[in-house]
Amino acid sequence: MASQYNYNDKKILIVDDQRAFQVMLKAMLQNFGAADIHFANTGEAAVQACRKHHFDILLVDYNLGTGKNGGQLLEELRVRKLLKVDALYFIISGDNNKSMVLSALEMEPDEFIAKPFSQFQLHNRLARAHAKRQSLKDVLSELMDKNYPRVITQAQRHIEAGTRYKSYCQNLIIEAQILTGKLDDAKAGLQAMLKERNQTWAQAKLGQVQLLQHEHQEAIKTLKATLSQSPLLMMAHDWLARAYWKDGQLEQAMETAQQACKMAAFSIERQQLLADIAVEAGEQRIAKETFAIILNLARRSVHRGPRHLCNYIRSLIDEAQAEDDLYRKNRLLHEVNTVLFHARREEGRDESFDFDAFEGISQARVHATKGELNKAKRVLFDSNEQYLSTPDQVSNELLPDTFLTLNSVGEYEYAMPFAEELKSREGLDKSSLRSAQSVLEDENFELKVGQFREFNKMGIECYEDGRFQEAVSYFDKALQVAPGNTGAILNKIQAILKLLVNNDKDLRLQLASECKHTIKLLDGLKLNTNHAERYVTLKRDFEQVVKGKM
Repeated sequence: MASQYNYNDKKILIVDDQRAFQVMLKAMLQNFGAADIHFANTGEAAVQACRKHHFDILLVDYNLGTGKNGGQLLEELRVRKLLKVDALYFIISGDNNKSMVLSALEMEPDEFIAKPFSQFQLHNRLARAHAKRQSLKDVLSELMDKNYPRVITQAQRHIEAGTRYKSYCQNLIIEAQILTGKLDDAKAGLQAMLKERNQTWAQAKLGQVQLLQHEHQEAIKTLKATLSQSPLLMMAHDWLARAYWKDGQLEQAMETAQQACKMAAFSIERQQLLADIAVEAGEQRIAKETFAIILNLARRSVHRGPRHLCNYIRSLIDEAQAEDDLYRKNRLLHEVNTVLFHARREEGRDESFDFDAFEGISQARVHATKGELNKAKRVLFDSNEQYLSTPDQVSNELLPDTFLTLNSVGEYEYAMPFAEELKSREGLDKSSLRSAQSVLEDENFELKVGQFREFNKMGIECYEDGRFQEAVSYFDKALQVAPGNTGAILNKIQAILKLLVNNDKDLRLQLASECKHTIKLLDGLKLNTNHAERYVTLKRDFEQVVKGKM
């Protein structure tokens, strides 16, 4: 088979940042008869080359400098559909670091080949990979189009025909059955395979199916047995961490996910799993460190986007809020500013992302964490004025954090419409949504909102009954629960104005001073239309009362 492999008509791309290796590899290929050879020094340049040409062979070094690596390049080319179905993608590396090798193999290139290698080795592996691609081209075409029912049909046809790639086709069938929700079929197929021969990939898949069918204990048992036989099978580590998590064993889930990330650190999905478990376990430091890793990985991959920045900033603030040590708290909050400064050159270039609004939200949460609620409100209202009354117009990236920030400054009248929008919005980042839901589902949140509403309601009732001093007292209680709440502040001003009219001079001086201070809390804030109109009216009334009575 190898001797029949023809290079003459092959368009080949070599991706390597070392000129000497490019020259050596080109010489090998020319000895095979290849003539149409192209070069790229970086992953980014390789993507551009693949936009212009359809390559038959891609020989890619794993380590490509500061940009995306060979595995990230493969993922991006697949996502953007820039690879032909029969194109061969080889990852090459002189680094035998276990984490790097496992991360490279996870991307399932056609081959991983370690440096140094001979001309003979390269030729034989190319020929072997080509033979497999050509034999399974019909199945792989359906897989590329995500036509999973056809994948099952075509793969089964190959198995019945006695293909030499039986195990690979069985794997494709199982994966397609899982993706289409045919879990019973997948389980039956896996159990039959395991009776015939013990295959660790099939055992790991069985653990995955058991977990998807909510058989948590069985999944844990199966996946642990798999790892005892094949400790480097990364998918088994990931699904075992999920199984522990779903079974409520957070400590074991954390340990398993951390170990997996140490073994193969370049998977965003794996890092995300660790971050999510850490958040639920209340391990803010681990969550923060992991979200930082995700952000850096995503910036070099096809998964780059502002949601990773949002998650990292939120994790910094969450850790700061839980920190008792004032020095460390301030260090964490200062880090927010540093991250935002650098992010303007990264996520800030995304035209679909309102970076200024996000920066305002983040700075507002920083002030709120410091207890500077008035500053927090001013920053938030100044930077997000256009969104506060229209939650349906807020992007998916900003929606959860806008709700969280409004809640942190006690603006429940603004926050609750955002909470309703969160319930109906689709496509939200799971980590962001989970953070917002944890607040909404917290008993303390419901208690605070209930107490605030009750005190505010009682203050309004007292005001309507002409009991203005009691009204002020209840509005003060409402503001103790939700300091800085605009509605309660306006209600308090209105009640004090009534007291100013009917009391003696000494008390009026005291009340005027309190009213003036309360008015200043809202001075210059960009309020919504109703609050703004009411504020202007009350401020004018106060000035007239003071002018006439003092």
